[in-house]
This record gives sequence, C-alpha cells and structure tokens, in this order.
Amino acid sequence: MKIIKHLTLISIVILLSVANTSCKKNEQKVTTKFSIEPKTITVNWTGYKTTDKVAVKGQFKEIEIATIKESETAFEALNGAIFTIPISSLFTDEPERDSKLKTLFFGVMDNTISLSGTLNLEENGTGNIDLLMNGVNNKIPITYIVSGQLVELEGTMNLDDWKGQTALASINEACFDLHKGPDGVSKTWSEVAVNAAVYLKKK
Repeated sequence: MKIIKHLTLISIVILLSVANTSCKKNEQKVTTKFSIEPKTITVNWTGYKTTDKVAVKGQFKEIEIATIKESETAFEALNGAIFTIPISSLFTDEPERDSKLKTLFFGVMDNTISLSGTLNLEENGTGNIDLLMNGVNNKIPITYIVSGQLVELEGTMNLDDWKGQTALASINEACFDLHKGPDGVSKTWSEVAVNAAVYLKKK
C-alpha cells in the first residue's frame, strides 16, 4: 500500500508539473507597440489681433515625420520626433487671409518655406518643441496629456524669440484696418498659442 501511495503521489506531482509547463507555453507575452501616423496629426495655432486680443485661429494641414519608430509607450514613440511642416499647408478657412500669411508673414522671413523641429518630452507631462523658423532655433515650452493612443500637446510662443518683428509689422500693415479694435488702434500680437493632437497607431 505504501508503494502504491508513493507512486500515486509521484504521478500527481508529474501531472501538475506538466500542466504548469503547458500553461506557461500558452501564456505568450503580449507587447503593445505605439508609432506615429502622420495623417492623424492635427496642428493648430491661435494668433491675436486688436488691443482686445481677438483670437484668429488656423492650422497646418500637413506634417512630415523624419523617422517613425515603434515603442512600447506613447511617450517613447513621440519623444525625439523630428518634423517638418510646409508653410503651403497653412489653412484658416479664409483664402485671402491664407495668402497674406503665406506671402506677407512667412514670406518675409528668412528661408521659411517650412517649419522644422524636434519634440522633446519629459515624463512629468512637460517638454518643449525645438523649432527652427526665420533662421532662428528656439524652444516652445509645452505641456502634454496621454490618453491611451491620443496625445494632446499645447504651448505658447513669442514671435520675438524668432526675430519675428519684421514679419509682424508686415502682416499688421497689410491687415491694418482689420486689426483695429473699438479703440481705433491696430495691433497684431507677438504671442501665438499652439496645440497639437496625435492619435498613435497601436499594434
């Protein structure tokens, strides 16, 4: 009887071992990968006119990403992304305004047929955009929020930091009456708010 009990115990141990090994084989580690899909990126900006600081909104319809990588987190997929935004893709839903901004604002800047830069993120929800415009490299401080595959970024730039005074004067002259408020003063602000949304690919 002792021998039978001993063999039975050994059999149970072997069966449990086989079952455990089988389960481990079936448990495959699933790794999620995130990557940038340029077509899902929206880049918006808000300029301001008149002394009352009336918002003028627009966007860029195209953005090119130099190198797209697959990463295990949204943060890693976006951090360090190098981008180019053609000025020709500027859009405000008003063709006359679009033309003036392309020719009398960006057009008077130094070699600015596109905006280019690098997205630098910190893990605490802050970061910056290292932006080249008008021949000047400077940084836009930003904050960002990750919600699954969606990443939303926002920040504010001062055009003076990119030597934009001449371009501002040019567009203010072209839109002098349009940028007048009730006080009769024509003003174009150097402050521009920027925000972007990126819906990452996931697999």
